[in-house]
Amino acid sequence: MSSDPRRGLIAALVIAGLCAAWFAVSILYDASLAAAWGMNRHAITYMVIVIATMALATALVFARFAAVREELLAGRRVFGRWTVDPSTWSAITSAALEADASEKRSALLAVLVLIALVFGGFALFDPWAAPGMFVFGCVVAVAVAVAALLGERTRRAHGRFRGGEVIVGERGLLANDVLHVWALPLSRLLGARLVARPSALVVGYGWFSRVGLQEVELVLPVPASARAIAAEVADALTASIGGPTRRSGPKRAPTGSAATPPKPLDHQRRLLPRGEAP
Repeated sequence: MSSDPRRGLIAALVIAGLCAAWFAVSILYDASLAAAWGMNRHAITYMVIVIATMALATALVFARFAAVREELLAGRRVFGRWTVDPSTWSAITSAALEADASEKRSALLAVLVLIALVFGGFALFDPWAAPGMFVFGCVVAVAVAVAALLGERTRRAHGRFRGGEVIVGERGLLANDVLHVWALPLSRLLGARLVARPSALVVGYGWFSRVGLQEVELVLPVPASARAIAAEVADALTASIGGPTRRSGPKRAPTGSAATPPKPLDHQRRLLPRGEAP
């Protein structure tokens, strides 16, 4: 997310407030509504209940996003931070975007072929319905293509250089002013690793949806001056999900006492001076 999550929070709360206003009107002016709309008012109330539930759930998500963004900017629960110069950012993120775009194009092609097979099969089975199937199939294909195009546009926008600051925390990260949060219901951090070529910290997280676990892998450029910080960040993220770190080796079961959660590193002593090239 590249925009301020507080905007989404306010919008969701406004929608929930409008739903609450409908409930109030329904209670105070039920007789007038019954005369004007009859039983249709109950259908409207049902839709308002659904919308209100979705608005409140969305507000909770945006509230968590806003809280994580605030704590990252304030330096709370932060494992490390560094700044990437424009050339390094462009070189690494461009390669990652191209690889991701190639995978997305392959997936889009597979979906379009599946749509053609499904609707084409219906058309062959029932020639009378063929024109309707052809039109409906074209509508679905265009909708899928537009969604893919908008998704690719969003990914490109996230990859544009906007200061190059990377802040990695316990519950999420800010990379080039784009927020990623894994401290949400049905979401989790999957892992982190430091790679040498290109020099980058790779962070993976995911969330559960109707089709299973959806995974995201972020490639965060790491300049030479921040290599040690990024290594400690990778260890801290790995330890936060109970995985082995570079220093600890394979995880062993704790004996005698309960394991203590990892503490965020003191990022203040590692913060690059503003304006200094990494």
